[in-house]
Amino acid sequence: MQHQLLAIMPELMLIATAVVILLVDPLLPVDGRRGLSWLGIAASLTAAYATWISRGEEFTAFSHGIALDKYSVFFKILLLVVAAMAMLLSEKHLFLKRHLLGDYYGLVLFTTVGMMIMVEAIDLITFFVGLELMALTVYLLAGFFRYQERSIEAALKYFLGGAFASNFMLFGMAILYGLSGSTNYQEISDAVRLGPAPAGPLAIAVVLILAGFAFKVSAVPFHNWAPDVYQGSPTPAAAFLSVGPKIAGFAAILKFFTLILGSQSGTWVPMMIALSLATMLVGATMALLQKDLKRMLAYSSIGHVGYLLLAVVATGHTGRNLGMAAILFYLAAYAFMNMGAFGVLVFMANRRPGFRDTLDDMAGLARRYPWAAAIMSLFMLSLTGVPPTAGFLAKFYLFSAVVDSGFAWLAVIGALFSLVSAFFYLRVIIYMYMREPETELVESGAGLEAGKSWDLDLGLAIAAGGVILLGILPAPVVNAAQDAVVKLLGN
Repeated sequence: MQHQLLAIMPELMLIATAVVILLVDPLLPVDGRRGLSWLGIAASLTAAYATWISRGEEFTAFSHGIALDKYSVFFKILLLVVAAMAMLLSEKHLFLKRHLLGDYYGLVLFTTVGMMIMVEAIDLITFFVGLELMALTVYLLAGFFRYQERSIEAALKYFLGGAFASNFMLFGMAILYGLSGSTNYQEISDAVRLGPAPAGPLAIAVVLILAGFAFKVSAVPFHNWAPDVYQGSPTPAAAFLSVGPKIAGFAAILKFFTLILGSQSGTWVPMMIALSLATMLVGATMALLQKDLKRMLAYSSIGHVGYLLLAVVATGHTGRNLGMAAILFYLAAYAFMNMGAFGVLVFMANRRPGFRDTLDDMAGLARRYPWAAAIMSLFMLSLTGVPPTAGFLAKFYLFSAVVDSGFAWLAVIGALFSLVSAFFYLRVIIYMYMREPETELVESGAGLEAGKSWDLDLGLAIAAGGVILLGILPAPVVNAAQDAVVKLLGN
């Protein structure tokens, strides 16, 4: 019983805090809700610390439904940091948009709980509970500005697509249960690897599960929801949605396709290669056409999913350990640089009420907000993969894993698409530093103070610091990623 409580203590902290926020919020005036975000941030950081000190413990709990090991610890800490950053970016924006409600922080915390359950699950039922908890709350986050038509449209598209994807995945998992008679990852793996499972139903299960995951991480051809959802969602929520579900999704993908379906790599590796190539192609080419920065970052994130799928391919061959560790490090780097890029858009929306998230609105930014332009440039350079940023080491590590697994040609294609992406990332910098604005940059209605937010500044500083530190001092995160993978694979 003690071990079971220890395993879910971070989740219980978040749930308790979310309930307190939801109970207290209706009793407070609008101005009194300022600072509620810090309850969620404190809970996230406390839960991260509790997870960190438990890293030496390794056991399963709840009838082998979840596993507390270094793999789950790595992802849980990363998700909790992302949740804290999302709440840092949010409060001032919600206040200025007249939607400062405690419900928002409750949704962020419940979403984080669902994602944490996904990454620590070693049972299909437990995994699906976490998946649905995450899914239901992210739909609500996407539609949080419920009086805006675009926000409601984003939530509806996300919900309808997500419902179909969940059904595909559930059908695939039901087939695995039928073939193995178990919902435990290891027992399914043994049945698939040793037992005479029929090839036809097994292939169908692989396709259905892969399709469900492809939607969750916005891989082509299941990606169409992402640009509309990111564009219609509140910008701080879009930052969270662009990072958190992808981290949880890839954490689960690695478990499914190494622990459960590792013996079937001959079936899923060719499909994964096709998904990766299509995802990189669509992500890079469509991002070139975007003038709206939220849509551009959506297609950019699709391109990064393509790179990550390359490393998943590597896990199906000789580069298993290296490929998985590369994915873990890449996700950590991606979290900081993508959250930071969206954070600058939040900053601009707070300062300028007419800001439309377009390239034209970024023109001349360096003249009016030099620090915002400087850190936006840092995030764009990191997303491009320019040294000495985190993005460079993440791509180098990932492409090296792909080469070592025997897929050098895939690594070359990935590098070429990365070069194409430099155009739309560097274009943002050109607009900020080399273009004059069509209209004078005017502060929001109440003047300079109206858009100021020190918690937003702190969130941007954390994101920028993460990008720089992971670029020049990657060893702690790389070592943690390697340790996590070794423990997961048991070698």
